[in-house]
Amino acid sequence: MSKDVFKEMAERIEKGERGAIATVVSRKGSAPMSGDAKMLIREDGSTMGTVGGGCLEAEVWETAMNVMTGVSGEKVSFDLTADEAGDSGHICGGTVEIFIEPFEAYDPDLLAEIIGTRNRGQSAVLATMIQDGSGKYAPDAKKKLMMNRDGDTFGEIPAFSAEIWRESGQIMRQGQPQLMQFWGEESGKGRRNAGEATEIFVEPITAQPLVYIFGGGHVSFCVAQAAQMAGFRTSVVEDRPSFANKERFPMAESFFVGEHPAIFDDIPVDESNYITIITRGHANDEVVLEWALNTPARYIGMIGSKSKVLLTYRHLRDKGFDMDETISRVHSPIGLDIGADSPGEIGIAIVAEFIQFRRRGEESAKEGLANKRINLRRKS
Repeated sequence: MSKDVFKEMAERIEKGERGAIATVVSRKGSAPMSGDAKMLIREDGSTMGTVGGGCLEAEVWETAMNVMTGVSGEKVSFDLTADEAGDSGHICGGTVEIFIEPFEAYDPDLLAEIIGTRNRGQSAVLATMIQDGSGKYAPDAKKKLMMNRDGDTFGEIPAFSAEIWRESGQIMRQGQPQLMQFWGEESGKGRRNAGEATEIFVEPITAQPLVYIFGGGHVSFCVAQAAQMAGFRTSVVEDRPSFANKERFPMAESFFVGEHPAIFDDIPVDESNYITIITRGHANDEVVLEWALNTPARYIGMIGSKSKVLLTYRHLRDKGFDMDETISRVHSPIGLDIGADSPGEIGIAIVAEFIQFRRRGEESAKEGLANKRINLRRKS
């Protein structure tokens, strides 16, 4: 999702301008763009962000120019198989649905709450009722609900708050939106028409993911560079001030400088954070990993050869850590296996794994972890 799309919308509304927001609400197969893609269309026809490009985006733009003058949204569907999409250049073998709604669909106070949540680095979900079960687009009133991780709400979608709350934790944790569908009792259990469902799109409201990079060496610098290009924020943790500063890491937003483990108490970690362990020594890596496993971090990765990883895991096992949990949580050796050798290549491989984890979710990431599985059986 575009970092500034909500802020841009708020600024345009404050100026009295019209506009529309297009959001990918459903995608199947190898459809282009991620499931949280958004595009803002201003009343002068200019745009911000993207939902796929090409003829797909041209049709979205045309629909948006019509939608922004009204009060209700419209969902457009695209079949991107070879037969249907050959002329557009989108031969992807998938389908995508995009919901386009006017600025007026966002209450100014709700929009301020969304922006504030992102600015504070907090997490929430935003639910939007797309259609109300009668095959019609939901009315403007009572069609949006924002809910944070504590269960506090802003706005209202009557009758579905419990269902949204039940899914909100996973949506915030994985950073992946979900299109929920509900059918009335009269629809029975037979063949159901999607047009008869109540559809509610629930998307995560979070800041850009923050990566804590432990270590300030050459590989860490390359990780920070690649992470910035991929839309991640970075923070560097080091015990050497000369290796953790704006001169060395101009892209980093913060630094934590101090000895391990004393510095750990100063580092705020939540379920959206990534921890990358690339310190200058195996002993330091092990200390950081032991601490990281006791945090709610979404992603934990540690650099090192398989022999080093094996030794580290055995030490943690001797300290009472559950090995099944450790192995299922830690990406080590860190990064996708692309034959990387130089610091730049290693940095790209590591950030590629961040992207895979962010875009495909935890279940997909487990396949990669299985390939890194370490045999911990002691030699007799």
